[in-house]
Amino acid sequence: MKKLILLLIILTFNFSAKAECSFSGINVWPTQQNIAPNSIIIIEGYAESQELILQLNKKNKIYLTGNSERVAIKVVRILKGQFGLTQAILQPERELQTGKTYELIIEGLGEFEKKDYTVTKWTVSLKKDFEKPVWDCLPTYNNRSFTAFGCGPEMHVNFCGILKDNSPTLIYAKVFNRKNKTHSDYFLTGEGQNISIGHGMCSGAFAFDEDTEYEVQFGLMDASGNENMELTKPVTFTRPTERDDSESKSTCNCKTNSTASIAKDSKSKLLMYFAFGGILMAVGTIIYLKRKKVVS
Repeated sequence: MKKLILLLIILTFNFSAKAECSFSGINVWPTQQNIAPNSIIIIEGYAESQELILQLNKKNKIYLTGNSERVAIKVVRILKGQFGLTQAILQPERELQTGKTYELIIEGLGEFEKKDYTVTKWTVSLKKDFEKPVWDCLPTYNNRSFTAFGCGPEMHVNFCGILKDNSPTLIYAKVFNRKNKTHSDYFLTGEGQNISIGHGMCSGAFAFDEDTEYEVQFGLMDASGNENMELTKPVTFTRPTERDDSESKSTCNCKTNSTASIAKDSKSKLLMYFAFGGILMAVGTIIYLKRKKVVS
């Protein structure tokens, strides 16, 4: 009897833990209310909703509406995460009208997806954005984190980096498995200076194997589709373990300028030196001509 009660307790606990992870979910980006006329859109599907992402503009039509206007959306790229996430990069087929408010429409949503999906609307700003995002502080390794949960652990490898752009920006991460020579890539959101790759208890862009070395490189893409895909130098890391379990929150303190910023500063200094040198030459020439005239 005691064994039966213990078994029921264990089953009840496991069921409660699993219930923390839902069956489906839809996230839309950008999350701000205003977008540029040349904005892109990203939709992410979780768990069962990953199939929705694969069926966009096939089984599930997707478009923008604003009053009587309907703007078709094309699927530019689909990236499949390694742990229950898939995302689609989307682009309106024509430029959006400034000052107008558009609503994102996804047809054929299932029962759970209708509950998960929050109606998304944007108002279009006056100015287009063509400026590429740049690194102000190139990403560097910070630490690893591991937290045990009922359905499984949350594990992340954390990096510190700072980017500069006029629009909200996503961080492109390309992770290479050095053991089996494969790679996976995904667009991530950052939090302050912190860039995390890995997964939570229920989902995530990247999953890691034991006894395996990985390399990660980063790029940038903003909400207007401007890309800086000159990938950073590879950084090597291994899977987080229970020994990385810590309640203390890691901090970043990025101060180093990126290669792009350094190059820009160097160019500015070089132009300044040339200008200063030109002035000295001009002054020297004037003095020389005056002295020559006096001698004559």
